[in-house]
Amino acid sequence: MSGAVTSRIARSTSVLALAIGLSRVLGFVRDLLMARLFGTLAAAQAFVVAFRLPNLLRDLVAEGAVTSAFVPVLSWYRAKGETEEFWRLSQTLLARLVLVLCVLGIAGSLAAPLIVRLIAPGFASDPEKFALTVRLTRLLFPFITLVGLWAYFMGLLNSLRHFAMPALGPAILNLSMIAACLWVVPRVSPGIMALAGAVMVGGVIQLAVQLPVAHRLGFRWRLRWTHAGSSRITALLGPRMVGSAVYQTSVLMHTALASLSAVVGEGAVAALYFANRLVQLPLALFGTASAQASLPSLSEQAAHNDLQGFHATLLSVIRMVGFVILPASLGLMVLAFPIVGGLFERGAFDHRATVMTAQALICYCPGLLAYSVSRVLTGAFYALHDTATPVRLAVEALILNLLASLLLMWPLQVGGLALAAAITNSANAYRLTRCLERRLSAPLFAPVLGSLGRILAASLVMAASCRIIWAIGRFDDYPLIGLPITILVGLAIYAGACAAFRVRELSKALQWASRLPAPQPFASE
Repeated sequence: MSGAVTSRIARSTSVLALAIGLSRVLGFVRDLLMARLFGTLAAAQAFVVAFRLPNLLRDLVAEGAVTSAFVPVLSWYRAKGETEEFWRLSQTLLARLVLVLCVLGIAGSLAAPLIVRLIAPGFASDPEKFALTVRLTRLLFPFITLVGLWAYFMGLLNSLRHFAMPALGPAILNLSMIAACLWVVPRVSPGIMALAGAVMVGGVIQLAVQLPVAHRLGFRWRLRWTHAGSSRITALLGPRMVGSAVYQTSVLMHTALASLSAVVGEGAVAALYFANRLVQLPLALFGTASAQASLPSLSEQAAHNDLQGFHATLLSVIRMVGFVILPASLGLMVLAFPIVGGLFERGAFDHRATVMTAQALICYCPGLLAYSVSRVLTGAFYALHDTATPVRLAVEALILNLLASLLLMWPLQVGGLALAAAITNSANAYRLTRCLERRLSAPLFAPVLGSLGRILAASLVMAASCRIIWAIGRFDDYPLIGLPITILVGLAIYAGACAAFRVRELSKALQWASRLPAPQPFASE
């Protein structure tokens, strides 16, 4: 049983990783086009501010909250074979969500002037920029309605173990924005309004492409307002939103501290942003994907009270995460300077910016495994319908993050802020592990130490080899050629080292590229 579950999670993770990877590549192309068209002028600033709040609310009331609160309860009904109640609950959730999201979208558009004054008070001194930002906010704020409904169908399809189409949503949005940058923006004035329109069009398309899949799997629209399972979801949703708010507070806190240029250095905000973009690639490709892919299986095992299978699945996912994240972390550390310099050092991004960003990147890396494991463990708590524990630990982590940041930012400058995040992630992962061990009455830390130790040894061999390859090849003058060569050779060395150290996850890696079988309809009654 556990082997089948692990294989299913591996296939689901591969689908999510491919979709997320595609979205990241398209997002990078989108950013390059936006920079070429708008630079950092008033139009670009207005767009960033107008899109900031809908993006913040996306996780707070939509994407993350829906996945963590809806999926466990829907999976519980599916695991119990209560087909009719599964669909009744899904219809009730949709009706409530449509009302909330529509009210939120309309209210945000009407309150656009007040919102702009609150999140960008400096714009008030420039009437033209302020007016443009208000126009963009009114156009973009209803995006929260579209992305919220997309998140609902993502949660519904994920609970039915269908991951491919929902995961392509962000890629579709990026494609819409890229198309606008290439063909529409240069032909209209102001062009930034066309880009905002492309966001809304992309939101409609990413929602629409999920509807045929949901219909094929059994979804039918019925207006329902009450269901017994909705109270269970509300109980999960409240703490999940608090946890998301804690995370957003942490992001804002780091931004505020990074703005103290006299302490952390001029340009620290940008350095942290670019370093975080780099570390988010392996995190999104596998850390987040593994957590999302494992949640339905863990939820069904919890519904059957199969704690032994739950424990086995959790251990397997943690090992799989370590197999990918550990070498990625060490690779980013030893190649930080050539990666940052090769990708960003041109134009206004000078060598000093490269040094700051690379330092932040190096200091972020020790916490990547802990962050990824925390996502998986938090999903495990959600599957057990326990959201209070992760939220409590997240609040404690926020306090630790603030103290560590204040302590480390003075001697290490921008690197101190990144290292504080790594320390906080590690402490939070440890606390989550210990709490879940008590909940399951089974060890989680000790059973994976041997596997992670072998993976770490293979990763160290790979990292040392990459450093040597870079030095021998003398790639400093042409990093865009040297990086692919070094990375590909490093991956081959890592595979060989894993075989030598008998890392069992090496054989499972082949499953990640296999295609997800076509899901069977879960028919409505």
